[in-house]
Amino acid sequence: MELESSAVERNQDQEEVNIRQYISLLLYRSWLILLVGLIAGVIAYFISLRMPPIYESSTSVLVNEAPESKGADYSSVLMSKQLTSTYAQMMTNDVVLQEVASGLGLTNPIEDIKEWISVAPVRDTQIIQVEVKTTAPAFSADIANAVVKVFAKQIQEIQTQRFSQSKITLEAQLSDTEKQITTYSAQAEIASTTEEKERLDTKVAQYRTIYSNLLTSYEQIRLSEAQAVSSVVQVEPATPNPIPVEPNLPLNTILAAVVGMLLTAGVIIAREAYDDTIKTPEDITRRFNLPVLGVINHQPENTDNPITIREPRSPIAESYRTLRTNVSFASVDRPLRTLMVTSAEPGDGKTTTICNLGVVMAQNGKKVVIADCDLRRPRIHTYFGLPNRHGMSTLFTHDDSLTVVRNKSVVDGLSVITSGSLPPNPAEIMGSQKLQSILSTLLQSAEIVLIDTPPILTVSDAATLASSLDGMLLVVRPGKTRISALRQTLEQLRQVNARVLGIIMNDVITRGNPYSYRYNYYHNYKAYQDYFETGNG
Repeated sequence: MELESSAVERNQDQEEVNIRQYISLLLYRSWLILLVGLIAGVIAYFISLRMPPIYESSTSVLVNEAPESKGADYSSVLMSKQLTSTYAQMMTNDVVLQEVASGLGLTNPIEDIKEWISVAPVRDTQIIQVEVKTTAPAFSADIANAVVKVFAKQIQEIQTQRFSQSKITLEAQLSDTEKQITTYSAQAEIASTTEEKERLDTKVAQYRTIYSNLLTSYEQIRLSEAQAVSSVVQVEPATPNPIPVEPNLPLNTILAAVVGMLLTAGVIIAREAYDDTIKTPEDITRRFNLPVLGVINHQPENTDNPITIREPRSPIAESYRTLRTNVSFASVDRPLRTLMVTSAEPGDGKTTTICNLGVVMAQNGKKVVIADCDLRRPRIHTYFGLPNRHGMSTLFTHDDSLTVVRNKSVVDGLSVITSGSLPPNPAEIMGSQKLQSILSTLLQSAEIVLIDTPPILTVSDAATLASSLDGMLLVVRPGKTRISALRQTLEQLRQVNARVLGIIMNDVITRGNPYSYRYNYYHNYKAYQDYFETGNG
């Protein structure tokens, strides 16, 4: 249960870190978000200005199928509500719009006219709302009124046709019934027997009842026909509205600005989510469970001398001294005599780091040797301004002595062995027994040997040597070193049982960095600067 609880807490911490990182990133890029929103809003504003104004006119129609009498009941009202939805669909059919177009002299296609008109029933009422949008106020009102007028006329014609057919049918039935009454009445008058007369009188009575019922139905149809003119009633005629409804300049501008800002924020977050580079110390401690032993701020490119020699009182020099202290505490349980400083890929600053680390260790009273075992792209000699004819490679190829290749630096206690001329077989040299013998000899007169090697993922030289050393430090560069590259590097080192003491974050840019607050735990350069400038050092 404790393990599960710890896992849940780690996941929650990771989510909180991600949220904080995203918020910090958005705040840092807020100027870009606002700029894009402003540009989008301005563009939308001027596009809206160039759009033709659209004017809307509306009218409403009452649908009432119930007769105008005291006999109107709930069922009649319900039927009218049901008709409302049907009529709303019928009002924009081609037959109606063709007559509207003909009456107004329009030559536009019917499909275009349909796009101008919006018809919808008002919920829980017997009212239909008709809205028309065109580029002219009066034109919109004319079309809205014409649609209602034409539709009302067509509904009346449909109802009239229905009533006319019913009347024709009833008139025929009345005529037939009247003939039957006349026929049976005549037969009853000349009946020869009483029984025959009674039978015929009964027939006459039956047909007179039928005639009376038919006549009642006929009168009801005539009454309904007279009242049918009020089935569709225009509540209020449409009038021209001089204020355009489109384009809505404020709304379009605000929406464009908001959408622009949201899209920009989305792109920033997506880019961050797919960015595989290391950005903060938490990226290392959370993913790889390794300590960050040092955080070194960005420093101008200068290969004349390490900054710890040029500017020993600078905040960056203090960071290297902090790194020195952390390295010593990282290996309390095991003497640290041979230490490799390397990186996953080129350009992370491993050589700069090892030179400055060697200087501050020597300044602390230790006897330090820096050995340049990067036999492919050596650079240590340039940092200390040393010749490079003799060095590590010539110890193998020319049997030079350590006395010949070992250079004293301007810092007491610090010696430097450069790479020497580039050999044809650097990998074999790094894995040779003779190199181990050379390191053992160096340790007889030095307390610690710092070894610079090629990047781990570039060639196998460093991995070959790593397992035989007391420890190693990996240099990463925020915004450049990929998490996948560091993971692959650590996997290779694990396979050779290398002892990785921790990570050094180099070339950290705090000014204008959305993640600068994440480094406050590791250093405070402003405090260092104030301290040294006041002369309290």
